This record gives sequence, C-alpha cells and structure tokens, in this order.
Amino acid sequence: MTRNQITRKRRWWNAVLTAAAVVALSVLPASAQDECDYPLTIVLSDQVAANTSVTVQTQLESKLRQIVTHSGMTGGTRFSNFFISANLTEGSKNLTSGLRPLVTVSLDLELSVGNTMTGDRYAATSVRLSGAGPSEVRAYVAAVSGVNAGSPQLQQFMKTARQRIKRYYDTQTSDIIKRARDFAVKQQFDEAFFLLTSVPACSSNYADVEIATLGIFQQYVDLDCSQKVAKARAVWAAGQDREAAKQAGAYLAAINPASSCTEDAQALIAQMSERIGEEWEWAKDLKEFGKEMALHEVDIRKMRIEAARAIGEAWANNQQPGVLIQNQKMESSKGGRQQMDQPRQSPDGGLPTAPAADPIQ
Repeated sequence: MTRNQITRKRRWWNAVLTAAAVVALSVLPASAQDECDYPLTIVLSDQVAANTSVTVQTQLESKLRQIVTHSGMTGGTRFSNFFISANLTEGSKNLTSGLRPLVTVSLDLELSVGNTMTGDRYAATSVRLSGAGPSEVRAYVAAVSGVNAGSPQLQQFMKTARQRIKRYYDTQTSDIIKRARDFAVKQQFDEAFFLLTSVPACSSNYADVEIATLGIFQQYVDLDCSQKVAKARAVWAAGQDREAAKQAGAYLAAINPASSCTEDAQALIAQMSERIGEEWEWAKDLKEFGKEMALHEVDIRKMRIEAARAIGEAWANNQQPGVLIQNQKMESSKGGRQQMDQPRQSPDGGLPTAPAADPIQ
C-alpha cells in the first residue's frame, strides 16, 4: 500500500469521523423534549395477509402509521424492539344484487402493541368498522378508511403502550445490558448492538447503556483487528513480495484505529517495509492519525456509538418481525390474560416463543 493510499485512507476516516459526529448529535434528545420516541414495527397478521388484497393491506398499514404518528411515536416496517400489530375479523358480509351490486361488511380491527424481543404485550384494543362498496375489496377499504387515528379510544391505547414501553426501559436496563453482553461473549455483536442502541438516549439509564455499548464495541473492533492481522500475516508469509504486501496492506488498512492491536499491525508493516522498501512504510502515518483521533475523543465516542448502531440496524433489517410475533394473536375467546408488566425470556436467553395475548379490552 502506497503513502498516497494511506493519505486517502486518513482522509476517509476523518470524513467518517465528522459525519458520524454530526449524526450522533442529531439523534441526541433536545433539552426541551419531554418524551422519548419509541419506533414501532408495523405488522399485519397472517390472517390479514392471507385473506385481504394488497390494496386493503396498504390502507391498513397507512392507518397504523397515522395512529402511531398521532401518538407522537414513529411507525414503519423496519424491525425494532417494539411492534404494533393488526388483525381484521369479519363479523358479517352482505351482497345486494341488482344493476349496481353493493357489498357491505362489518369488521373488528384488533390492535396490540408489544415487545418484539421478549414477546410481552403492553396494550390491546378492538375497533368495530363497517364499510360498503361495489366489491368486497372496496367495502374493506371503505371500512378501514373509517379508522379515526385521533379517537380517544385509540389514543388511550397508545398512551398505555407508551407508558409501559417507558417502564420497560426504566426497569429493565440492567437486563438489556446483560443480554447484550451474553451476545457479545458468543461473538454475536450484531444482536448485542441492536439491543443496546435500541434504547433511546432520553431513557433514564442511558448512561449505563452507552458505557456497555462502548465496551462491547471495543471487543468487536479488537476481534476484527486480530482477524485482519492474522489474514495479513498469512498473505505476507505466503508471498513476501510487492503483490503480497499489497494484499496484506488491504487487510491492515481496514483495521479500525480504535482497536488495541494496532501495534501488531505496525510490527507487520515494519517487516514488509524492511523487505519491500520505504514505499510501504506507513507506521508513521498510523501513529499521526492516532494522535489526531485522541484530539477528538468526544467525537470518537459518538462515532463508535453510531458505528454500533449501524451494525445493529443492518442486522435488524434482515429480520422478519412477523415470524417472531405472529403467534401473539388476540385470543379473547379463550379468556387468557398475558402479563404486561414483566418481560419474559426463553430459557436459553434467545428469542422466545410469543405467548398468548391479552383479551380485548
């Protein structure tokens, strides 16, 4: 790797540093904020997916977003720690024949908010809907269109959910950190970062979460560094020429400067430089870059948090929330009631099978 390549690498890291710091500042809560924003994953039940058209599903998702937004939170299809799920049950359907046939339907919209990772349900409610149209699809769309996101019933439902989500973070921080550290021990850093960075910065115990995130991030970059140094050594040992130095340098250049094994990388660079020549000597550049990073320790702290957040979000984007929570259907007819206050985990600490739901209130 040439000195020009290293210079470009340094410029790239400085750009990342600046961008990450800006992003980190943007996500910190303003002092005027009174409440946290708890993102909710929008999930439609298997029954809705199997028995309604895409048009109806799109309309229902839109209404769920309105309900969530009206309550001061955000809702979408991206995987998050919490979900809002919807199910439609058909009560009645009538067809009036004639030149202009008319279909009328009566539906029960069943809504619930819960914890995706633990399976706990925090709030549930049911709304009676009715609609009419020239076809069943139009009738369903008309019925769903009648959902009033600002109704007292739905806003009380969301208020209850928000209060219980807040209580979860206020009382379960130590458990979240423990589970994240357990994931880190197994080198499942993606899941660990997702758990930790899902905790909003405005939570009462966020300082403990941030400390845990930085500690696990250090483990992550140290492991990544040792793996890259090992690969670089293997490549160099096999060739010990300029091409081998180029390939090894690519591994070394990808090492996060925050890792603790940079001395090992510098030692390998010295070996390559001694054999290949000064063109490959970049230990000095690395040391100078380390000094630059020390001058921006506050920004580096934020950058590491945002790097961990990006890793966790990338993992979450590959998850299928419906698989985790589809079993959490409302079973009011069975008379079961789920504990809403204390989250549960599976015996092995992984993602549990979702329990039965609350009866409709």
